[in-house]
Amino acid sequence: MTTNARFAIATIALLLAPFGAQAHAEAGTSIDNVELKTIAGGKEKILAPKLKVNLLVFFRTGQERSADALVQLATCEKLFAGKPVRWVGVVSSSEDPAAVKELVTKTGVAMSVVVDQDDALYGALGIRLHPMVAFADGKLKLQAIEMYRQIDYCEIIKGRIRLMLGEIDEAGFQAIVNPAKGTMPGDDPRDVARRDVNLGKMQLKRKNYAGATASANKSLEKAPNAAAFSLLGDVAAAQGDCVKAVKQYDQALKLDAKDPAALAGKAACAGK
Repeated sequence: MTTNARFAIATIALLLAPFGAQAHAEAGTSIDNVELKTIAGGKEKILAPKLKVNLLVFFRTGQERSADALVQLATCEKLFAGKPVRWVGVVSSSEDPAAVKELVTKTGVAMSVVVDQDDALYGALGIRLHPMVAFADGKLKLQAIEMYRQIDYCEIIKGRIRLMLGEIDEAGFQAIVNPAKGTMPGDDPRDVARRDVNLGKMQLKRKNYAGATASANKSLEKAPNAAAFSLLGDVAAAQGDCVKAVKQYDQALKLDAKDPAALAGKAACAGK
């Protein structure tokens, strides 16, 4: 049977299978730490055994969901700089290397990207949709796979990383994934507060400092939260005022002593 014929049969089977049948590999599955070619032209192992957290980010070009996920993950990468966390992008060998490089540059991710020859890693982990992030520990064991979410994807990824680093427990992670709901949609002020912060982050990316500040303040009016203070710190830092930024980061750390954004912001300001 030709390669094209096998691909066609696999594709038809995937389309006919119910969504629930598209199972991923189970947590605890060992991952073969293979060496793959990178889009930069070198080779590297996909996992770092000495680190607590390894993320494999599966994405594709020409897909809006993948582009949005990479934009969100670019922010996440910066928050964990200096921590035992490694990010590696994974693309199919059928992808155009030039298109992959263009997407990586456009979205701002810093992670290296490896090419999964004949989609062997995709098959081993049961990755059938894009984008997805697989988490592995230093023992090369799969811990979880997170599907793409249009809203708060970075928050979910941050939560999973912090759980694996031991910064929060399972209850803390579940509170991030499934925040408490009010009796009616929109009743819980924490949900509204988080949406304001997310809006502010997008405004900051567009250098709309006034809008980002207003969104952060609106969030704080709804509920005290570290993310809003960290956002105010990021706005001040982006405008070159690290003195003001550090004050905001300190406010965030009073609410959450391990807030990644506040810690990363203070560290960045300390170097200036």
